[in-house]
Amino acid sequence: MELTPTLLSSPDSELLCVSDTMWQAGVEGTDCTNLPKNTSVSVIPSGEVLEGSSVILTCSSDANPPVTSYRWYSVRAGDTTSTGYGPVLRTKIWADNTHFYCEAKNMCGTHNSTITKVPVLYGPKTMSVSVTPSGPVFHGTMVNLACSSNGNPPVSSFTWYSVKGDQVVRLGVGKRLETSVSAEVHQFYCEGRNDHGRQNSTLIEVVIQYPPRSTSVSVNPSGPLLKGSSVTLTCISDANPPVTSYRWYSVDKSETHSVLGSEQMYTVANVSGNTQYFCEAKNQHGSNNSTMLQLNIQYPPRNTSVSVSSSDSVLEGSSVTLTCSSDANPPVTSYRWYSVRGGTEDYVASGQKLIQATINVIDGREYYCKAKNHHGEDQSASTNASIEFAPQMSSSSRCLRSGSQVSCTCDSHANPAPLVQWRLSGRRVNHSTATAIREEPLGRIGLRSTLTIRQSQEDMPTALCLSSNSKGSASLQLCVTSTSKTHLHKLPDAVSVDWCCGRCCWDVVALRHNMCHCQETACQDNLGSETGGQNRAHAN
Repeated sequence: MELTPTLLSSPDSELLCVSDTMWQAGVEGTDCTNLPKNTSVSVIPSGEVLEGSSVILTCSSDANPPVTSYRWYSVRAGDTTSTGYGPVLRTKIWADNTHFYCEAKNMCGTHNSTITKVPVLYGPKTMSVSVTPSGPVFHGTMVNLACSSNGNPPVSSFTWYSVKGDQVVRLGVGKRLETSVSAEVHQFYCEGRNDHGRQNSTLIEVVIQYPPRSTSVSVNPSGPLLKGSSVTLTCISDANPPVTSYRWYSVDKSETHSVLGSEQMYTVANVSGNTQYFCEAKNQHGSNNSTMLQLNIQYPPRNTSVSVSSSDSVLEGSSVTLTCSSDANPPVTSYRWYSVRGGTEDYVASGQKLIQATINVIDGREYYCKAKNHHGEDQSASTNASIEFAPQMSSSSRCLRSGSQVSCTCDSHANPAPLVQWRLSGRRVNHSTATAIREEPLGRIGLRSTLTIRQSQEDMPTALCLSSNSKGSASLQLCVTSTSKTHLHKLPDAVSVDWCCGRCCWDVVALRHNMCHCQETACQDNLGSETGGQNRAHAN
């Protein structure tokens, strides 16, 4: 008889060569007396094997007529799968493929062996984590984590970890772990180990509910904004459950809060640099405010002013530094200085600071600056008011008689503003019906005080005008004349106003610093006329 070999195979098994005679022997000419019986499986090697190792399974059976065929089956989770043919099966053992049986068949029927389990050793498998309580929990709640695993021998150690972004933190050991959860820390996994390996569970995420947090405001368009333009603000917040309501507020310079809107987005139609904004996000667990937002508003220079800097008070004729200040965004790129006198304007210099060697207030010269950036230009008011000096008496001061009334005017300039007093024959004069006193400003730094004597007096007493401030004082004696035409005369040394009035009689108007003011030219021969001369105030 010719032999025909047959190749048999099974998953993860080696190829076996079986002759047809193994199946056919004893079939022809043999009576069927009984089915195969006592079918069994033997395993080589016996005992525990490592996962992935190869074993030899042998199927044995008593049969008459003899067994004509063998077939192998594996059982996984209740499902049976054919894995090969022949009395011998060589296969690899895996943790999930350890149960086998064989079927012996002859011409009378079949008989199955019992299921044989091949004991296999393997590292942890099917690691998983369960959480109690299940479902969403509030921020800060304590939860119980339990780690489940499959391994042979059983898992001997468990280690717990939390995950926050890229950061992994070891929490503790044991099959169970109690820990608090938060919006930041709510992802966990466990690691199991035995003698044959280790495995991590999948990451479990505990659903956390929490009030809004990390609330912020985004600006569109971003970057600098021109004053008067519009911008859209969006309130962004992290919350679970999501934010249910938003509210927008503005805050002005007086820190007054105003409610603007209740949507997630708010449009400012006309932006200015004086207002700040913030939003409030709210859900069922609480609320959270964004930080204050100051929009980057650009505008041309404004509120431009000039200040005078010096270590002490600035006196007339001093060297001072004038500083130009202006509010602008972006900052001022250029400053220019100008002087003004009598309606004539002159360019002086450029730069934020102007160092002026001498300042003469009485000559009427004032200074102002212009500040400029790429959005526009602004001009300060002209100033010299911060330059301080002692009172200076003006030559326009005089006393005039008109009928039964005498009117004396005293003009002085000073900074700080002067205080003017009148004295008649050495006695202080106060405002009354008989002696009326009236004051009026002379420009920005001058004061005119007018004394009106309403009683007719044959002998007019000498009038003294006193002007003073914190920088000094000056005085001026005045005599009465019946005309406004006056002359200025130099006097001999150590003369008095009485001497002056005695020489010029009714013509003498005033004596100042050895200078006698008279009307008639007859006095000029005796006193030496210098019409229109100037006087300087002296400190008492």
